[in-house]
Amino acid sequence: MNAKGFVCASPAIILEYDPVTGRFTFYRSGSEYPRLAGSVIQVSFAQSGSKHIVEFPAGAKLSDERSLQDEHGTGWQWTLSGPPASGLGIDLVINCYEQRPFMLLRMIVRNQTGQVISLQDLTLLQATPRQGSQVRFGSQPHALDFFKVGWHDWVYTGLRHAGQRDVTTRLGYFIGKMLFNPAAPSGRGQGDFWGDGWGILTDQKTAILTGFVSTADQFGLVHANCRPGQNALALIAQADGIQLDPGEIFQSEWGYIQFLDLPSPDPAAEYVEAVARQMRARVPIITPPAHWTHWYQFFQNITEELFIANLEVIERQREMLPFQIVQLDDGYQSAWGDWDTCNHKFPNGLGHLAGRIREKGYTPGLWLAPFVVDPRSRIAREHPNWLVQDRQGKPIRSGYFYQFFGHALDLTLPAVQDHVRALLDKIAHEWGFGFIKTDFVYAGALPGVRANRKMTRAQAFRRGMEAVRQGIGEETFWLGCGCPFGPAIGLVDAMRIGPDTAPNWTPYLWSMKWATPLIKNELSLAALRNNVRHTLNLSTLHRRWWWNDPDCLMVRNYDTSLTEDEVVSNISLVGLSGGLMINSDDLTRLSSERQKLMNLLLPVLSKGGHPLDGLEQEMAELYALPVETGWQAWQDVAVFNWSDRPANRRLDLNRLGWQGGSSWHVFDFWNRAYCRLTNPIMDLGTLPVHGCRLLRICRADNAPTLVGDTLHITQGAEIAALEVTGNILRLETLDLSRRAEGELWFWLPRPPKDAAQDGRTIPILPGQQAGEDIYRVRLNFWKTTSLQLAW
Repeated sequence: MNAKGFVCASPAIILEYDPVTGRFTFYRSGSEYPRLAGSVIQVSFAQSGSKHIVEFPAGAKLSDERSLQDEHGTGWQWTLSGPPASGLGIDLVINCYEQRPFMLLRMIVRNQTGQVISLQDLTLLQATPRQGSQVRFGSQPHALDFFKVGWHDWVYTGLRHAGQRDVTTRLGYFIGKMLFNPAAPSGRGQGDFWGDGWGILTDQKTAILTGFVSTADQFGLVHANCRPGQNALALIAQADGIQLDPGEIFQSEWGYIQFLDLPSPDPAAEYVEAVARQMRARVPIITPPAHWTHWYQFFQNITEELFIANLEVIERQREMLPFQIVQLDDGYQSAWGDWDTCNHKFPNGLGHLAGRIREKGYTPGLWLAPFVVDPRSRIAREHPNWLVQDRQGKPIRSGYFYQFFGHALDLTLPAVQDHVRALLDKIAHEWGFGFIKTDFVYAGALPGVRANRKMTRAQAFRRGMEAVRQGIGEETFWLGCGCPFGPAIGLVDAMRIGPDTAPNWTPYLWSMKWATPLIKNELSLAALRNNVRHTLNLSTLHRRWWWNDPDCLMVRNYDTSLTEDEVVSNISLVGLSGGLMINSDDLTRLSSERQKLMNLLLPVLSKGGHPLDGLEQEMAELYALPVETGWQAWQDVAVFNWSDRPANRRLDLNRLGWQGGSSWHVFDFWNRAYCRLTNPIMDLGTLPVHGCRLLRICRADNAPTLVGDTLHITQGAEIAALEVTGNILRLETLDLSRRAEGELWFWLPRPPKDAAQDGRTIPILPGQQAGEDIYRVRLNFWKTTSLQLAW
């Protein structure tokens, strides 16, 4: 603190506090821009029917200064404390780190009014021209872009431009609470956007990433205005109107701010990893096995007979269908809320079905929506006091669930927590379901009146999720869906990250085809287009917060309107992104050729890819998976055409981070073609509508090397070891747990003499063009194999 105010500086960020105005300025060390100048920090609350907004006061003093060591490393912590304003005492705690490119902020509020107050929002930063603040990316006003993140998987995540409006829906009456955070405002006009948890504001050269690293106690909002001259940015922790007694203290979540340069292959990496450390993310070390579920084929028309028929196909074709989990989805329950009793389609009950699955050597899986209650259910009749109420004392509506408007459990009640815990314990331990998928759980976090007025929505939701984990135990694999992201971190093993997929590209009402044109532009309804967007845009979360679930893969060529190109593009993206592999086709009708398409992804070997143009367009079209083994490094690169017309595409290898170099081996996976590239700009020609090119690219250094591979989608990660000794190349594969068939393509300095698979001589096939020095061998094996190639 000096005569000019308080200055907090780390190697990455500088914060200045002006004691005359009470305003804050943030900018990057060593650079004037980006810059948040004159930012306001404020608290809103209600008291005796009146609303109040209190800004962090002028004249604050440095009340504490200390060295810091926490999960993020070593650094410094400062606390600024101001004189009470409107009966509130407000402290700002600032954390800076020696080796981290971000700054953390926390607000502490003390109720000194002498009365109970209703605490609303804690705004950790707000820079807007209306308040005399500035968001500057240069000396002149800019039209900016904003990468907004949804409240949960179905809620829109993607890049928005200054000329666009915020995302809305025509179906708000029915499913608005499912597809949007009902406690978040809507953008006003072009360029005005609201996001949840975190977001990125950018001019395409630099960016400001802001969000929350602690996420268990409050939901957070990010507001951005991208219009030139109206640029604004705000970070808000929601207190949801909880009661704060006289003398009581309330702490916000830890806010996060970072400045970064673009382009970046993974711009949110530092933030996502900081959240993972803060929240102690639960990321299974062992790759989750592939599994099958009936939903996208049979939907609620599933019966015990149909389910068992598919289970028997899986058993008969173990070599081709290496599933280990077989999961029952929606359609079995007597009512939503009464999850332990079945309808007439499952006459033998869940315990019996789980036993049948285990007898055949598989792990039983079960879907349920534990926080949603059908008004006609037994639980609603017997425990009406267990439901979240509105201000008139009636149960809130949690959304439209096919045939009814549902209610929501009040997760602040110990009795409700006990009920959830006991239900999940019965499912997991009495019946033996080792895989649990909880769906529509956002219902437990909706606005409403709860029994405990001291809990925020996030805290209530977290208590319910903790009860689920306590019920199923630590060993049961848990997949979240329709689940607010923040409070679930550290509890779930995997998370759906996008809207429902579907056997159609855009939203489609199979039962009311006449209405399809009215919904085709909806951005959160079930559709492969909407699902793909989130698989691209939330790849950064994979194996950091949890295992990403891109939703089910469908490879069938029946009961679908998807084109062959759309199916291939989805297989490519799911395979490179490395998330859960779940199939949802009718296996009794699936051909062997379609099974082979699915098997290209098994086992899951990708450690996770990322979009290289995710901050340039809404649906990234350049997706890269770097692969590095003990014997070779390469990149698998998918180039997509998500437009509705055929389009020419080019690939600039400099985007892959390969500066310099003179020659590259390029293998086209789906076209089974090779080329040697000497120009870093590769013309890919015309890509079909929603089509892709999947390429394997490695440096050409005139050494014997693998250049192509059709055994697995990663094109080489299935090879456990490869070595070259003299004029002999030897390799061994991993255990793929399936029947594998495909080709390995090699560049060799001289024509090969012979090849042997597991000691047996096999043919050597030439490449496509003479003079390429490319040779290939075809392999067919069960689980593992070895190859020796001599020249």
